[in-house]
Formats: sequence, structure tokens, C-alpha cells
Amino acid sequence: ATFTAFGFTFPGGPVGYVPNVAAYNALYNTGPVNGVWSIGIYDAGAPDGGTLNNWSLDIDYVVGVPATAATWSPLAGLFNDAAATIPYAGTPVDSVWARPTPAGVYPYQVTVQSMPVLSTFTNPANIVINASGPGTPYPANLTVSGLPTSGVGVDSVRLTGISHTWGDDIDILLQSPTGQNVVLMSDVGGIVAVPNATYTFRDGAPAMNATAANPTGTYRPTNNGATDTWPAPGPGAITQATPTLASFGNTANVNGAWKLFVFDDVGGDAGNISGGFTIYFNVSIPACTSPARTVIVTVNSPTTVTTQPVNQTICTDKVATFTVVPGGSGPFTYQWQVSTSGGNPPWTNISNGGVYSGATTATLTITAPPVSMSGYQYRVIINGAVPCGPATSFARILTVNPLPVVVISANRTSIFPGMTATLTSTVTPNAPAPNGGYTWLRNGVAVPGGTNATLIVDIDNLGDYTLRVTDINGCTNISNMITIRDSVSSKCFIYPNPTSGLFQVRYYSVANNVLPRTLTIYDSKGDRVFTKMYTIGRPYDRMDVDMRAYSKGLYWVEIGDLNGSRLSMCRVVIQ
Repeated sequence: ATFTAFGFTFPGGPVGYVPNVAAYNALYNTGPVNGVWSIGIYDAGAPDGGTLNNWSLDIDYVVGVPATAATWSPLAGLFNDAAATIPYAGTPVDSVWARPTPAGVYPYQVTVQSMPVLSTFTNPANIVINASGPGTPYPANLTVSGLPTSGVGVDSVRLTGISHTWGDDIDILLQSPTGQNVVLMSDVGGIVAVPNATYTFRDGAPAMNATAANPTGTYRPTNNGATDTWPAPGPGAITQATPTLASFGNTANVNGAWKLFVFDDVGGDAGNISGGFTIYFNVSIPACTSPARTVIVTVNSPTTVTTQPVNQTICTDKVATFTVVPGGSGPFTYQWQVSTSGGNPPWTNISNGGVYSGATTATLTITAPPVSMSGYQYRVIINGAVPCGPATSFARILTVNPLPVVVISANRTSIFPGMTATLTSTVTPNAPAPNGGYTWLRNGVAVPGGTNATLIVDIDNLGDYTLRVTDINGCTNISNMITIRDSVSSKCFIYPNPTSGLFQVRYYSVANNVLPRTLTIYDSKGDRVFTKMYTIGRPYDRMDVDMRAYSKGLYWVEIGDLNGSRLSMCRVVIQ
């Protein structure tokens, strides 16, 4: 063991001062290291003082097959020190530091020379311990090959990832290619669950507990039952009070199929051996070079903001977007933040919902924000590939303008032929755009020429009127609605009157009902001089008359229905 601090009391060892690490190694390099280690501190004189915040102990030990130091390739970008000041020249060493440039993916390969102690064979496949009876597969086979045909013994057997409802139910037996059987475990662990354990069986280790759960550890083969049975193709009934791995001997040929028989002797519960089993053989084989192991070193570029977001100005019924383009190595994640105090802290993470969407994407979308959000500032924190740090964008301002409030009114809403109604408007809080600010709508359709603050409506343009206004900020809204309708009368209306002979006659008819109307005109002597049929489709629909070829004077106009019945009469003067 190599220790990085000194002045210890170590397990089973002496108490007192040891001058340096080398002295510890010389004193304790072969001693046990399991147990409680303690450190003592003594100050030889007052009044000064101090604090030891923490201490650590490094222990070097070997696991598995010992090997030489590693050889790394290619050499470019590798160093012998963390500061990357001493280039690696190819001398075998277990640790190197990599700093390749530029950003990219760099595959390095490493090999070692083996110094074998044990030869290992593994079948890692899962073994299902069924609720009752043989496991699946039964048996689990492990083919051993390439070992000497004699002088090889079994050092240990490892079962990886055993889980089961009741440990006492599990019976496991290992059979050699020559048919020698050794019970690894039977009737142990009590009626409690096996805690996903890994068991290593080695002669001379402690026995397994027969009545309590056995945690991960090393145990000798243990059988607390008298006789157990592994049905065919298993070996049948086996009685081994003290099974040992030594029973496999070291003179028989160990090459061939080793078989692990797993049996559940009580129904109602189940489990598995998730990592299969491994056999370690005591054998001396010539040293060899390992296959090259590839180690990938990925160099990522720092996260940056390639394109910053820009300020946004919108109307309260529109959508604003803040967009950022990242630079560096991805993949990238985003978190938008808002400051409601003019770009001053606190900056609050935004969550999707309400007016916000895309809070964790490259584009933050703000839909129909209220005017109260005008002046809010936004930024985004971008995280790229680990371990590069995050980048924060510039803060940008959201300006939200209100929609114009448009109110229209009319001097009258019911008119006769020859009358007009005047519609007027008020717009707040901002003035309309100087060009194209006003658009009058009749029944939802733009009125030709209706681009002023007022509109005059005559009998031919009855309907529902609204005003669409776009203000100087480009915000648009619609006014209230005013309906201009006819005023019902049984009179007939002629205008102009007097006339040069070209005039129009109007008479109230039921709205949305196509009706025939007859127009008959008599001169002052009572002679009929003009008759014409009209189709009327709306109240006060116009009936145009051209009598410019007739003599000047007073004429009587009679309006009749389809049957010739008189509806109304009026007179006209042709000058």
C-alpha cells in the first residue's frame, strides 16, 4: 500500500509517528488494510493554532490480472502532465493527459502486456430462476478452451446479479466437462430476499448465512441441506455436506462444456442471475499483448452567441419573436429569461404558458402581450456540449403599443330618399396614420372612397357601418357598429323635382323581397303618357325615368303593384 499522508494508526499496526510515506510502505506494504484508520495531530506549543479540514488515504492495489503499464498512440496531443507541458513520447505509463486541437473527435488506442495469474471464462447471459423447478436455461453452459489439459484447477466461481424473493429456495450446482459436481449454494439465505447480490465462491472463505440475507461478497461453497436433487439433464440427487472447488481437481482436462444447474425447490417466488456466471482457473499461460482499446477524446468549442436577438415592437394583438443563433459545439439547450425592471435583476426563467411559447428553444414567441409588458427585457442562456460553460445573449427590449380605440356616431340613423346621414369618428390614444389610416366598412366591405374621418350615407347605401383605423404605430382596430336604415313612409319621393326630365321615383317596399312595380305618368289633362314595369329589391329602390323628350309642364306619377292597384301618387314638374 502507498499512503499520501502519515502519522496514522492503522488496523492491527503500531501507534506512533512514522516519518514519511516510504517508511509506511516499508513497514506496512504487506499488512491488511481493511479496518479503521485514524490520524492524530499534536501541537507542541502555544499560543498558535490551526485547522485540518479533511484528510485522505490513497491505497494502491491490484484487481484482476496484473498487467504492465499502458502504451498509448498516436502521440500527438498527449502529455505526461496535467499542465500539458511535457509531451508524451511513447514510454509505457498508466495515465496520460490529452489536449488535442482543434475541436473534433480524436480516437486514441492503448494496449498493455498481460502478466496472467488467473484465466477467466464468462457466460454473461441472464439465467431466469423460475417460480418452481429448473431455471432457464437449464443448464447454462460455459465452454472452456485453450487451457492446458492438466495442471489447471478452479480458483473461484462468480455469480453476478442474483435476485430472488427467498434465498433459501435457490439450489445451484456446477458440473465440470468430466462430470464432477460441486454444490455452490443450497438452503442458505433464509426466507428473505436476495438483494441483487454478486457471490464469489472460493475455498477457505466464510460460509454463507443459512438464515439471513447474504450480501455481495466472497464465500466458500455452502450446502445446509442433506440431499438435493437436480433433475435431468442434471445429475439427480447429490449429497455434499462440505462441498469444495478443490473437488474438481487439477489433473483432469478442464476444456469443454461447464454446466451450471439452477433449481428452485419451492413454488411461489422467482428471481434471476442477471449477469450469468464466471469461472476463474489457476493456470500459468504465456504473457500476451492486449487488443487495442480505443479511447475517444472529444474536444468541444466554447458556446457562443453567433446571432443576437433584436428589439421587438408590436401591437398588443400581434406576435413578437426573439431569436438567437448559437455557436460552438452542440447539442444546445436554451432558457429564456425576463427582466421586468428595465434589464436589472432579478432575471426570471420563463416557462411556456400564457403569452409565452418556445421558452426552451432558440426562438421565444410572445403572443398578444398586454401593454403592461411594454419595456420588459429578454435574454437567453445557451448551454452547449459538456464541459463547455453557458453563453448569455444580449438583453433586448419588448415594446407593446395599444390598439386604437375607435368610436363612431351618426347625426341620424333613419333617412328618407333625398336625405343623408353623416358618420363621424374619434380615435384614441394615438392619431391615425396620415395615409391609409381610415377605412369605412359597409356590411363588412370597404366603402369606395371611404378613407376619411367622416362619411356621408344616402338612401342607396343603407347598412351596417364600422370604421377600421390604423394608427401611427401601425396598430389596427375596429369601431362600434352603427346601422343606417330607411324611415318607413307610404309617400312616393321624386327628385330632382322640378326636373329637366331625367328623375328618379322612390317608394318604400319590404326589405329583401323582390317585388314588381308599375310606374304610370299622366299629363295635366289626364292623358297617360308613360308606363314602365320595375323590379324592386330593397326599400326605396330607385325607379329611373327619362322624360326629356316630353313637353314642359305638370305631370302626375302613379305607382302601382302587379295587379294594377294604385299604391301612391305624386307629381313632378318638368322645366
